Amino acid sequence: ASSVAHNNASSSDGRVTFGPSNMELVGVDPTYVPAARKRKSVVAIYARFQGESIHRAIYLEQLAVSDLAGKLAQRLEMPTGPVVEVVRRTKKGVTVRVDDSVVAQLEDEQDMEVEWAFSDESGALTLCLHY
Repeated sequence: ASSVAHNNASSSDGRVTFGPSNMELVGVDPTYVPAARKRKSVVAIYARFQGESIHRAIYLEQLAVSDLAGKLAQRLEMPTGPVVEVVRRTKKGVTVRVDDSVVAQLEDEQDMEVEWAFSDESGALTLCLHY
């Protein structure tokens, strides 16, 4: 196996040379460090809403039912009224109330179908997850 030596050098005038051919970049600040992403997701889920044929990516920043419900309501473009209930309907037909411990058990890139009901009178949104 052969190794290629890379000569990386910078000068005070903002010129940086690097690589085997000493490619030169002009106007580069060698002290620049990109800012860290402000929001980091802890899990991604793929949700397909009733009446749609394609899943949408939802990125949760917290493993909490409040974050899940908020992100799903945002994707549905629903008013920010209270989410009364989030439930999961299993493949066996069992309905389970979703709480933080259920959200904590979601696998990264979990796919699910989402049914919803919105009450115009109370402004409440009910979400039913199928996975």
